[in-house]
Amino acid sequence: MNKKLIVTAMSLVMAGAAGLASADVKLYGQLDVSLDWTDSDVAADNGTRLSSKVSQSGLSYEDDINMNSNTSALGVKGSEDLGNGMSAIFKVEWDADLVNGGSFKGRDQWIGLKMERFGKLTFGTMSTAYKAYGSKIDAFYRTPLQMRAVGLQSNLHSGKGEEGQGRATNTARYDSPSFGGFSAIATYTFDSNKQGGAEDDDPYSLGIQYKGGNFWAAASYISTQGSDDAEAAQFLARYNWNNLSFHGIYELDQGLITAQANNGIGQSSGNLGRTSSAKDDGADIWSLGVTYTIGNNLIAADYGQRSDSDGVNGVNDSSLVGSGTAYDDIQEATVWRLAAYHKFSNRTRVYAGYANSDYDDKGEDEIFTLGMRHNF
Repeated sequence: MNKKLIVTAMSLVMAGAAGLASADVKLYGQLDVSLDWTDSDVAADNGTRLSSKVSQSGLSYEDDINMNSNTSALGVKGSEDLGNGMSAIFKVEWDADLVNGGSFKGRDQWIGLKMERFGKLTFGTMSTAYKAYGSKIDAFYRTPLQMRAVGLQSNLHSGKGEEGQGRATNTARYDSPSFGGFSAIATYTFDSNKQGGAEDDDPYSLGIQYKGGNFWAAASYISTQGSDDAEAAQFLARYNWNNLSFHGIYELDQGLITAQANNGIGQSSGNLGRTSSAKDDGADIWSLGVTYTIGNNLIAADYGQRSDSDGVNGVNDSSLVGSGTAYDDIQEATVWRLAAYHKFSNRTRVYAGYANSDYDDKGEDEIFTLGMRHNF
């Protein structure tokens, strides 16, 4: 079914002026494949090794070398001028597994209106205000070394669903126009997972950003309204100076980061449940980084820490630490990343890098990656 949808979408684009004379439609995509070497020796509090696999962005790795497709995607987007400063807009994007030849999976898929003076209103599946800003400081976004995959950002920047995941389904989103460098994002999710008679717990997110000259900053907030411990906030900034760019992020956990099970590279989060709230909080994350650009090359270095969430009631993973045992998946860690890429052109690049998460006496995780990307 998904493949038929892709073929249909491509046919519409190829029709061009014949069938869509009054609309601007574009077929686009990103293809990214990497070879990843991983090594994990992290143990739970009781000394049991969490897993023989390392988990990143929903993918699992043995302590070995593996090939992976990194959110390779194919999409169609477009707009139609409706007059009076108003346009109809749409975007339909699918994830493509280049390595295993798997079926297409939905990514951003929405329809909406863009108003010249009043901003943009969209409906469907899209990034929350919390996720939308995270990629702006990550030079290796959508690679195995992206910040959310190695523990420099929380799991609220990833996943898809109705309980605080980075890509929210059943969602309405408003993007404001820019006023003096300031702009805002708001999302509201119509949660369909409620039981009969349950009180309203529709998730929402709010964000604001400022861009002026070489400086950019943003702040955002997200809540699932599942309980008093179902919130998170983050603050981000970036400053460009000649060929250098400095960035930082701080995420404040009020229960939701713990509930979503932060996916550091050794946290085995591919096996863990994601819920709308938790009894624990305090899994704060901060990181600082710098990039240096010289010619067609970029070098990046990051350092960060994340705190151990309070208590042991965060996430249940009986497959790892015993039947029915609940434990705190977010453990204190120090993370650093060193990576670089080379652009052959504006559309094609190769990259390589290394990341390390140190969990003190519980062990450490490592990943080294070598990959290639092409955009069209």
